[in-house]
Amino acid sequence: MKILVIGGGPAGATAARLLANDFDVTLIQDKKWEKPCGGGVKKRIFDEFSLDKSLIKHLFDKVYMVYKNEKIEIPLKGKNLAIVKRDEFDSYLRDLAVKEGAKLIYGKFKDFENKKAVIKINNEKLLFDYDILIAADGVNSSVRKALNLPGIPKTITHYAKTSSYKTDTCEFFFDKELGGEYYGWAFPHKDLTHIGSVDAKSFKNLCKYLNVKEKPRGYFIPTWKENITIQKGNVYFVGDAAAQVMPMTFEGIYYAMKSAKILADSIKKGLNYEQEWNKKYLKIFKQKKLIETIHKTFLRHVMIKLHKFNFMKNFSVSLWLDNA
Repeated sequence: MKILVIGGGPAGATAARLLANDFDVTLIQDKKWEKPCGGGVKKRIFDEFSLDKSLIKHLFDKVYMVYKNEKIEIPLKGKNLAIVKRDEFDSYLRDLAVKEGAKLIYGKFKDFENKKAVIKINNEKLLFDYDILIAADGVNSSVRKALNLPGIPKTITHYAKTSSYKTDTCEFFFDKELGGEYYGWAFPHKDLTHIGSVDAKSFKNLCKYLNVKEKPRGYFIPTWKENITIQKGNVYFVGDAAAQVMPMTFEGIYYAMKSAKILADSIKKGLNYEQEWNKKYLKIFKQKKLIETIHKTFLRHVMIKLHKFNFMKNFSVSLWLDNA
Protein backbone atom coordinates (compact mmCIF):
# COMPACT_ATOMS: atom_id res chain seq x y z
CA MET A 1 0.00 0.00 0.00
CA LYS A 2 1.29 3.44 -0.95
CA ILE A 3 1.10 6.18 1.66
CA LEU A 4 1.92 9.76 0.72
CA VAL A 5 2.65 12.11 3.63
CA ILE A 6 2.47 15.84 2.91
CA GLY A 7 4.51 17.81 5.45
CA GLY A 8 7.66 16.78 7.31
CA GLY A 9 7.20 18.48 10.66
CA PRO A 10 6.71 16.51 13.90
CA ALA A 11 3.32 15.10 12.82
CA GLY A 12 4.21 14.11 9.26
CA ALA A 13 7.71 12.84 10.04
CA THR A 14 6.42 10.75 12.94
CA ALA A 15 3.59 9.25 10.89
CA ALA A 16 6.05 8.40 8.11
CA ARG A 17 8.48 6.82 10.56
CA LEU A 18 5.82 4.67 12.22
CA LEU A 19 4.34 3.47 8.92
CA ALA A 20 7.48 2.98 6.82
CA ASN A 21 8.21 -0.55 8.10
CA ASP A 22 4.85 -1.80 6.88
CA PHE A 23 4.03 0.28 3.82
CA ASP A 24 5.52 2.13 0.84
CA VAL A 25 5.80 5.62 2.37
CA THR A 26 6.83 8.83 0.63
CA LEU A 27 7.32 11.96 2.73
CA ILE A 28 6.98 15.33 0.97
CA GLN A 29 8.71 18.22 2.70
CA ASP A 30 8.14 21.72 1.34
CA LYS A 31 11.53 23.16 2.24
CA LYS A 32 14.04 23.37 5.04
CA TRP A 33 12.92 26.13 7.35
CA GLU A 34 12.63 26.94 11.03
CA LYS A 35 9.06 27.25 12.14
CA PRO A 36 8.46 30.16 14.54
CA CYS A 37 8.05 28.27 17.79
CA GLY A 38 9.12 28.44 21.41
CA GLY A 39 10.24 24.82 21.15
CA GLY A 40 8.65 23.65 24.38
CA VAL A 41 7.65 19.99 24.67
CA LYS A 42 7.01 17.50 27.45
CA LYS A 43 10.28 15.73 28.21
CA ARG A 44 8.61 12.32 28.20
CA ILE A 45 8.21 12.50 24.41
CA PHE A 46 11.89 11.50 24.19
CA ASP A 47 11.23 8.21 25.98
CA GLU A 48 7.87 7.59 24.32
CA PHE A 49 9.38 7.87 20.83
CA SER A 50 12.97 6.77 21.62
CA LEU A 51 14.46 10.12 20.64
CA ASP A 52 18.01 11.33 21.14
CA LYS A 53 18.05 13.39 24.35
CA SER A 54 21.01 15.43 23.09
CA LEU A 55 18.41 17.40 21.14
CA ILE A 56 17.23 18.91 24.44
CA LYS A 57 18.70 22.39 24.75
CA HIS A 58 17.18 23.18 28.14
CA LEU A 59 15.31 21.18 30.74
CA PHE A 60 13.12 22.94 33.31
CA ASP A 61 11.40 21.95 36.55
CA LYS A 62 9.43 25.19 36.87
CA VAL A 63 7.89 28.03 34.88
CA TYR A 64 6.72 31.50 35.86
CA MET A 65 3.32 33.11 35.49
CA VAL A 66 3.66 36.89 35.41
CA TYR A 67 0.65 39.10 36.14
CA LYS A 68 0.41 42.69 37.36
CA ASN A 69 4.19 42.76 37.88
CA GLU A 70 3.97 39.73 40.16
CA LYS A 71 5.86 36.55 39.29
CA ILE A 72 4.31 33.25 40.43
CA GLU A 73 6.55 30.17 40.35
CA ILE A 74 4.87 27.00 39.10
CA PRO A 75 6.82 23.79 39.91
CA LEU A 76 6.45 21.14 37.18
CA LYS A 77 6.77 18.02 39.37
CA GLY A 78 10.29 17.42 38.13
CA LYS A 79 12.24 18.40 35.03
CA ASN A 80 9.33 17.79 32.71
CA LEU A 81 9.63 20.66 30.23
CA ALA A 82 12.21 20.35 27.46
CA ILE A 83 13.21 23.01 24.94
CA VAL A 84 14.28 21.98 21.44
CA LYS A 85 15.53 23.88 18.41
CA ARG A 86 12.80 23.31 15.86
CA ASP A 87 14.81 23.13 12.65
CA GLU A 88 17.22 20.63 14.22
CA PHE A 89 14.43 18.63 15.88
CA ASP A 90 12.25 18.42 12.77
CA SER A 91 15.21 17.44 10.58
CA TYR A 92 16.10 14.68 13.04
CA LEU A 93 12.54 13.31 12.93
CA ARG A 94 12.65 13.21 9.12
CA ASP A 95 15.97 11.37 9.27
CA LEU A 96 14.37 8.77 11.54
CA ALA A 97 11.58 8.29 9.00
CA VAL A 98 14.13 7.76 6.23
CA LYS A 99 16.04 5.24 8.38
CA GLU A 100 12.81 3.26 8.72
CA GLY A 101 12.42 3.18 4.95
CA ALA A 102 10.44 6.31 4.02
CA LYS A 103 11.43 8.17 0.86
CA LEU A 104 12.02 11.89 1.52
CA ILE A 105 11.32 14.27 -1.36
CA TYR A 106 11.53 18.06 -1.22
CA GLY A 107 8.56 19.51 -3.03
CA LYS A 108 5.25 21.28 -2.56
CA PHE A 109 1.72 19.90 -2.76
CA LYS A 110 -0.33 21.88 -5.28
CA ASP A 111 -3.60 20.05 -5.96
CA PHE A 112 -5.30 16.79 -6.88
CA GLU A 113 -5.58 15.59 -10.48
CA ASN A 114 -7.17 12.33 -11.61
CA LYS A 115 -7.10 11.00 -8.04
CA LYS A 116 -3.38 11.70 -7.79
CA ALA A 117 -1.46 14.33 -5.85
CA VAL A 118 0.20 17.10 -7.84
CA ILE A 119 3.61 17.86 -6.33
CA LYS A 120 5.80 20.70 -7.58
CA ILE A 121 9.49 19.77 -7.54
CA ASN A 122 12.07 22.20 -8.93
CA ASN A 123 9.42 24.03 -11.00
CA GLU A 124 8.14 20.76 -12.43
CA LYS A 125 4.75 19.34 -11.52
CA LEU A 126 4.67 15.59 -10.97
CA LEU A 127 1.76 13.25 -10.20
CA PHE A 128 2.03 10.90 -7.21
CA ASP A 129 -0.14 7.81 -6.74
CA TYR A 130 -1.34 6.96 -3.26
CA ASP A 131 -3.72 4.66 -1.48
CA ILE A 132 -3.69 6.86 1.62
CA LEU A 133 -2.67 10.49 1.83
CA ILE A 134 -1.73 12.01 5.19
CA ALA A 135 -1.97 15.78 5.29
CA ALA A 136 0.44 17.16 7.89
CA ASP A 137 0.91 20.43 6.04
CA GLY A 138 0.14 22.91 8.79
CA VAL A 139 -2.53 25.34 9.83
CA ASN A 140 -2.87 26.70 6.28
CA SER A 141 -3.19 23.19 4.85
CA SER A 142 -3.13 23.19 1.04
CA VAL A 143 -4.62 19.69 1.07
CA ARG A 144 -7.59 20.91 3.08
CA LYS A 145 -8.13 23.75 0.59
CA ALA A 146 -7.86 21.40 -2.39
CA LEU A 147 -10.63 19.25 -0.89
CA ASN A 148 -12.81 22.35 -0.28
CA LEU A 149 -12.91 21.68 3.45
CA PRO A 150 -13.42 24.50 5.96
CA GLY A 151 -10.18 26.09 7.08
CA ILE A 152 -8.68 25.43 10.48
CA PRO A 153 -9.70 27.98 13.15
CA LYS A 154 -6.61 30.01 13.96
CA THR A 155 -5.20 33.13 15.52
CA ILE A 156 -2.34 35.34 14.47
CA THR A 157 0.65 35.52 16.76
CA HIS A 158 3.84 37.58 16.70
CA TYR A 159 7.27 36.20 17.48
CA ALA A 160 10.91 37.28 17.60
CA LYS A 161 14.30 36.26 18.95
CA THR A 162 16.23 38.64 21.16
CA SER A 163 19.57 38.85 22.93
CA SER A 164 18.37 41.80 25.02
CA TYR A 165 16.33 39.80 27.53
CA LYS A 166 17.39 36.73 29.49
CA THR A 167 15.37 34.36 31.65
CA ASP A 168 16.32 31.17 33.50
CA THR A 169 13.10 29.37 32.52
CA CYS A 170 9.91 29.87 30.51
CA GLU A 171 7.81 32.88 31.45
CA PHE A 172 4.15 33.48 30.59
CA PHE A 173 2.70 37.00 30.74
CA PHE A 174 -1.02 37.17 31.42
CA ASP A 175 -1.76 40.89 31.49
CA LYS A 176 -4.09 41.61 28.56
CA GLU A 177 -1.83 44.48 27.52
CA LEU A 178 1.04 42.00 27.11
CA GLY A 179 -0.70 38.82 26.02
CA GLY A 180 -3.99 39.83 24.43
CA GLU A 181 -6.71 37.20 24.72
CA TYR A 182 -4.19 34.50 25.63
CA TYR A 183 -0.69 35.27 26.95
CA GLY A 184 2.74 36.52 26.02
CA TRP A 185 5.81 34.37 26.48
CA ALA A 186 9.59 34.29 26.80
CA PHE A 187 11.42 30.99 26.21
CA PRO A 188 15.18 30.73 26.76
CA HIS A 189 17.32 29.18 24.06
CA LYS A 190 21.07 28.77 23.73
CA ASP A 191 22.01 32.35 22.87
CA LEU A 192 18.69 34.07 22.29
CA THR A 193 15.37 34.30 24.06
CA HIS A 194 12.26 33.59 21.98
CA ILE A 195 9.48 36.06 22.80
CA GLY A 196 5.97 36.42 21.47
CA SER A 197 2.39 37.50 21.90
CA VAL A 198 -0.87 37.28 20.00
CA ASP A 199 -1.40 40.60 18.25
CA ALA A 200 0.94 43.36 17.11
CA LYS A 201 -0.10 45.77 19.86
CA SER A 202 0.44 43.20 22.61
CA PHE A 203 3.81 42.28 21.15
CA LYS A 204 4.86 45.92 21.11
CA ASN A 205 3.77 46.26 24.74
CA LEU A 206 5.62 43.08 25.69
CA CYS A 207 8.82 44.37 24.09
CA LYS A 208 8.47 47.61 26.03
CA TYR A 209 7.84 45.67 29.25
CA LEU A 210 10.94 43.51 28.64
CA ASN A 211 12.95 46.55 27.51
CA VAL A 212 13.76 45.09 24.09
CA LYS A 213 13.34 46.32 20.54
CA GLU A 214 12.59 43.60 18.01
CA LYS A 215 10.67 43.35 14.76
CA PRO A 216 8.26 40.41 14.93
CA ARG A 217 7.37 37.70 12.46
CA GLY A 218 3.66 37.03 12.21
CA TYR A 219 2.32 33.51 11.83
CA PHE A 220 -0.86 31.57 12.51
CA ILE A 221 -1.43 28.92 15.15
CA PRO A 222 -4.51 26.65 15.33
CA THR A 223 -7.23 27.21 17.91
CA TRP A 224 -8.81 23.81 18.43
CA LYS A 225 -12.56 23.31 18.54
CA GLU A 226 -14.71 20.21 18.52
CA ASN A 227 -15.86 18.51 15.30
CA ILE A 228 -13.05 19.61 12.99
CA THR A 229 -12.84 17.28 9.97
CA ILE A 230 -9.73 15.12 10.34
CA GLN A 231 -10.56 12.55 7.66
CA LYS A 232 -12.17 12.68 4.23
CA GLY A 233 -12.19 9.33 2.48
CA ASN A 234 -8.61 8.11 2.20
CA VAL A 235 -7.16 11.51 3.19
CA TYR A 236 -6.24 12.00 6.85
CA PHE A 237 -5.25 15.20 8.63
CA VAL A 238 -2.86 15.35 11.57
CA GLY A 239 -1.00 17.95 13.64
CA ASP A 240 -1.66 21.62 12.91
CA ALA A 241 -3.59 20.60 9.77
CA ALA A 242 -6.09 18.97 12.16
CA ALA A 243 -5.82 21.74 14.80
CA GLN A 244 -4.39 19.18 17.25
CA VAL A 245 -2.87 21.89 19.43
CA MET A 246 -3.80 21.93 23.11
CA PRO A 247 -6.18 24.81 23.91
CA MET A 248 -4.93 27.44 26.36
CA THR A 249 -1.31 26.23 26.42
CA PHE A 250 -0.98 26.05 22.59
CA GLU A 251 1.33 23.07 22.98
CA GLY A 252 1.67 21.59 19.51
CA ILE A 253 4.77 19.37 19.17
CA TYR A 254 3.74 16.75 21.72
CA TYR A 255 0.17 16.40 20.48
CA ALA A 256 1.24 16.40 16.84
CA MET A 257 3.48 13.40 17.47
CA LYS A 258 1.00 11.57 19.70
CA SER A 259 -1.80 12.17 17.18
CA ALA A 260 0.48 10.83 14.43
CA LYS A 261 0.93 7.65 16.45
CA ILE A 262 -2.84 7.31 16.86
CA LEU A 263 -3.22 7.71 13.10
CA ALA A 264 -0.45 5.22 12.30
CA ASP A 265 -1.92 2.65 14.69
CA SER A 266 -5.39 3.20 13.21
CA ILE A 267 -4.11 2.60 9.67
CA LYS A 268 -2.21 -0.54 10.69
CA LYS A 269 -5.11 -2.00 12.67
CA GLY A 270 -7.99 -0.81 10.48
CA LEU A 271 -9.44 1.36 13.24
CA ASN A 272 -11.44 4.57 13.00
CA TYR A 273 -8.87 7.37 13.38
CA GLU A 274 -11.31 10.01 14.65
CA GLN A 275 -12.84 7.66 17.21
CA GLU A 276 -9.40 6.61 18.45
CA TRP A 277 -8.24 10.23 18.75
CA ASN A 278 -11.41 11.18 20.61
CA LYS A 279 -10.94 8.31 23.07
CA LYS A 280 -7.48 9.57 23.93
CA TYR A 281 -7.75 13.35 23.81
CA LEU A 282 -11.27 14.73 23.37
CA LYS A 283 -11.97 14.98 27.10
CA ILE A 284 -8.79 16.86 28.02
CA PHE A 285 -8.99 19.13 24.97
CA LYS A 286 -12.55 20.07 25.96
CA GLN A 287 -11.45 20.72 29.55
CA LYS A 288 -8.64 22.98 28.37
CA LYS A 289 -10.98 24.74 25.93
CA LEU A 290 -13.32 25.54 28.81
CA ILE A 291 -10.40 26.98 30.81
CA GLU A 292 -9.34 28.99 27.75
CA THR A 293 -12.87 30.38 27.41
CA ILE A 294 -13.00 31.38 31.08
CA HIS A 295 -9.53 32.93 30.74
CA LYS A 296 -10.93 35.36 28.15
CA THR A 297 -13.48 36.74 30.63
CA PHE A 298 -13.26 38.96 33.71
CA LEU A 299 -12.43 35.79 35.69
CA ARG A 300 -8.88 35.78 34.31
CA HIS A 301 -7.73 37.79 37.33
CA VAL A 302 -9.17 35.22 39.73
CA MET A 303 -7.71 32.26 37.80
CA ILE A 304 -4.21 33.74 37.83
CA LYS A 305 -4.32 34.73 41.49
CA LEU A 306 -5.47 31.22 42.46
CA HIS A 307 -2.10 29.95 41.23
CA LYS A 308 -0.52 31.38 44.35
CA PHE A 309 -1.99 28.35 46.11
CA ASN A 310 -0.44 24.89 45.86
CA PHE A 311 -3.73 23.13 45.12
CA MET A 312 -4.18 25.21 41.96
CA LYS A 313 -0.56 24.81 40.91
CA ASN A 314 -0.86 21.03 41.30
CA PHE A 315 -4.15 20.96 39.39
CA SER A 316 -2.79 22.96 36.44
CA VAL A 317 0.44 20.97 36.19
CA SER A 318 -1.41 17.65 36.48
CA LEU A 319 -3.74 18.77 33.69
CA TRP A 320 -0.73 19.73 31.57
CA LEU A 321 0.82 16.32 32.25
CA ASP A 322 -2.50 14.69 31.25
CA ASN A 323 -3.01 13.05 34.62
CA ALA A 324 -5.39 15.37 36.44
